[in-house]
Amino acid sequence: MIVLDTDVLAIFHFFMKDPRHGPTSLFMDKTRESERGTTLYNLLELAGILSSAGKPDIARKMVETYATASDMTILYPVTGTLSPELFFADYTAELMDYMERGMRYGDAKILWVAEAHDASALVTWNVRHYQGRTPMDVLTPGDYQAGG
Repeated sequence: MIVLDTDVLAIFHFFMKDPRHGPTSLFMDKTRESERGTTLYNLLELAGILSSAGKPDIARKMVETYATASDMTILYPVTGTLSPELFFADYTAELMDYMERGMRYGDAKILWVAEAHDASALVTWNVRHYQGRTPMDVLTPGDYQAGG
């Protein structure tokens, strides 16, 4: 499973004039048949980008589209059937473990879910946020296509 970070999705969908749009679009096209996904947190962050730009209706539609897409899996936190108190205790402890690797909360949540789903790679333009903090490959779209 390839996990796509928010920046890859945002550049692909919204930032067509960004110099990274070409390599991102090529990556998205070339991996369409691959097993790939994004975390719930990435999807909500993407919706937040649209909503803060005054486009909440488009944000809601995008969430619905991703939820039913056949070429993208939404990855959710892996939780047991815990009480809210136990869930919060486990969630907090696990995310603290990730943040102690030198990560911010948002990145820690994404990596936590990606690792819980045994992802083989995290594809992001923000490699420095994750590199050296996980055993999985952390690659830009171009590096992924070049074979890592």
